[in-house]
Parts: sequence; C-alpha cells; structure tokens
Amino acid sequence: MKKLALVFAAALALTACTAAPTETATVPAAADPPAEAAATEENADAEQFPVGELRLCDDWRRDTDTAYYTLYGDVDTTELTGLKLDYADGVQTKIMSLDIADTPHSDFLVTNDNVVRMFLSNADGSEFRFKTFYPDGRSEERTASQEITPTVYDEYAAYVLRDNYVARLDWQTGEVTTWDASIPQIHTVLGGAGGKVLLTRIVSDMPLPTDAEMFEAVLQNSLMEYDLYDLASNTLEKLFADDFYPDGGWKTYLGYRGDMLYFVQGSPDGDDYKELLLGYDLTTGIMQELYAEEATDCVGAFNSPKSFSRGGQLELVFLQSTPDALHIYNIADGQMYNVPCHDPTLNAAYGIEENYGRPIAVTGDGRVLVIDGYAQRGGYTVDAYGLIDLDDYLAGSTDYQPVQMWAQ
Repeated sequence: MKKLALVFAAALALTACTAAPTETATVPAAADPPAEAAATEENADAEQFPVGELRLCDDWRRDTDTAYYTLYGDVDTTELTGLKLDYADGVQTKIMSLDIADTPHSDFLVTNDNVVRMFLSNADGSEFRFKTFYPDGRSEERTASQEITPTVYDEYAAYVLRDNYVARLDWQTGEVTTWDASIPQIHTVLGGAGGKVLLTRIVSDMPLPTDAEMFEAVLQNSLMEYDLYDLASNTLEKLFADDFYPDGGWKTYLGYRGDMLYFVQGSPDGDDYKELLLGYDLTTGIMQELYAEEATDCVGAFNSPKSFSRGGQLELVFLQSTPDALHIYNIADGQMYNVPCHDPTLNAAYGIEENYGRPIAVTGDGRVLVIDGYAQRGGYTVDAYGLIDLDDYLAGSTDYQPVQMWAQ
C-alpha cells in the first residue's frame, strides 16, 4: 500500500515461531575489564537526583494507566499525527501534529504520569530539542544543551548508558550532565526494574575481536552477566551469569513484579523449540522455573514472547499462538490461559489470520486493549481496537467493547 510510510502503532509483526529474537551487540574496539573488575564505588562527581519508573526508549507499545499513544503518518502529507486513546470512554482522538521538517528523533516517550515527550531537531541539525505534551492539553518546547540518543527515561529525565559514561538530560531544564561510569562490555539494556536499570554484559576470558566471525566464536565461550545499575549512586550490582547461549538458545527479559524478575528462555527442541518461563527472586538470588511449554503447533506468533504490565508491574505474558488460541500466562495467579485469537470470517476479506483478540496493553482499570479486526482511515485499512475486562478475556470471552477509532 502506498500510505502508512511511517506508523508507530499497534500493528503487530508476525513471524514463524521458530525464529529467535535478534539482538545486536556493539563490538568494542578493545577489551574492557572482566566482570569482577566492574566498579561499584559511588562516583563523587555524580549529583543525586530522583529516579522514577524507568522505561526503554525503543519500547514502542506506549501504554500508561489511562491512555495508549501512537504516532501516525503517510507519504502524502508533511505532518505526523499523534493519537491518544482514552480507555474510560473508548475513544481515540488526535492530540497533536508535527511538521516532518522538524525531523523527529524518537517516537513518543510516555511517562507514568501521562506526560508525553518527543525529541526533535532542526532540518539542518543545528538545534536539538524536545516537545512536551501534558494531560491537560498544554504543550511546550525546550532546547537541550546538547544532542543525545537516550537509552532509558523516566518522569524526571532521559539517560544515555555507555560502557564508560552516563549522560542525563533533565526534562525541566534541558541541561545534560555526564559522569564517568565503569560498566564493562554492555551488551543490552533490558529495561527498568525497581528504579534501577537492568542490563547485560559480555564476560569473556579474551579480548573481543572486531572481526564478525571471530566475535561470534568468542561469544560461544562467553558468559552473559545480568546486572542492576543504579543511576543515582553510579553503582553496578551483579545478579547472576549464564552461558551466552543457554542450552543453545536465548533468554528474553519480560519485566518485574514485586521482587521477581521474569524471563522466558527458548531452546531448540528438534524441529521445534521449547519455552521456559523463569522467575529470578531478587531477595534470595534464586532462579526458578515457573512454566514449561513445547512450541509444537505454533503458528503466526510474534517474533518473540511479549509482556504486558500495569502500573509498572508485570501482568500478562504472551508465549505463543496455536491455530485457535493465544497462550497467555497470568503472572498474578501463575496460570496459563488459552484465549481465542481470530475470527475466521475475516480471512476471506483480508487474507490475514489472527487479527482478532491479540493483546496490546493492560489498562489501569483492569481491562485489556486488543486488536479487533480492521477499520478504515483515509480510505486505507488499519487495525481496529477493542477493550475487554481482564478476567473475561482470560476466561475466553470475545465480547469486546469497540474503540471509536480516529479518522482523518
């Protein structure tokens, strides 16, 4: 289709179930110190500041307790449109427009107080700034003291994490402050957990080579260390380490609830693969297996398991889809549920299965936002949304409350 050249929305990518999630590691030019040499002393130069609910900047499923945001654009216009869905009344509305000439540097960054921010720059790159949209309809722009590419953010600031330094951009002043850090060989920043940054590091007995094939060979004999980094005190805490490819597969972070971090570990199992849902107790330091599932009849699933939080706490985990159900684990009661996932009557009209019942977010009032077929916008087909009580959804109900979608 010609339109929808830029859409950050709830269109969910479908791939074969056997595909492992991809992660891109930055290859350092030289080796960093091993895990045991990671600095844990407080940096006296780092100022104390509040840290809120940390979120990844590239987590494009923006949801808060009250609203779902998305950024929509197409090739026939010079504007990007910001949309907001009020869960209470089930109506999606336009909240803003941005001129493409402003050169957006990010999707919406939505904090838990429903404030929305977006990084912009001039077309010639001479000025870097961010625009803030408040729940009461106010908006303001502020120039940043320097250009940054943040990794995580909260309601107070945006942060850049690198092996040797951290930068903080203050939302109120636009000032960027930096300090030295020693976080050797960062592999992936996974997200926030209890006001700290959960990340992984590569731990190797030899320097990491720059050649891609040799780099991969070294990884086969390396460890993946999981750490918590405290932004406010500039300290790094080791949690645990595992083989870089545990059991020949991968480990994916899902989120946290209370003192528990949740992961799903996928491993090859003949022509298919199996998934283990794991919980790491921050209090005891023990990893436990919570649920195991063979992915033998998996079709049309996401390219990796998906997690859905409410109020910062992990609520649901989607593991896989079979021909007639989504397999969803409820963290609150520790039970697996089979939820209907598509309406066969849609297939003839659009040639796409399972565009029905897939979760997008869990709302603050205990409902689930789902994809509910299709809608028309400007003469083109887009996903439609619906809302349903969480308990009814897990019980198999498809009695969705249709969302009134915004139309141009």
